[in-house]
Amino acid sequence: MPQRQPTVWDLVTLGTTTVACLVGGLVVGLLVDQHLHTVPVYTLVGLGVGIVAAALITYVRVRKYLKS
Repeated sequence: MPQRQPTVWDLVTLGTTTVACLVGGLVVGLLVDQHLHTVPVYTLVGLGVGIVAAALITYVRVRKYLKS
């Protein structure tokens, strides 16, 4: 049986994880671009990877609150 609603801690960790994925992907992309002198190719790739990772983590953590 799914839980009724998330706790404040669940929401805080979800937000923190989302920001970490987005910023992490962006920073790694910027560093690779800086090293290879290919601005903005890997910055955009890193940001895309961060967005996908954040979406997947959000889905996994939120699905336990959804009714089946």
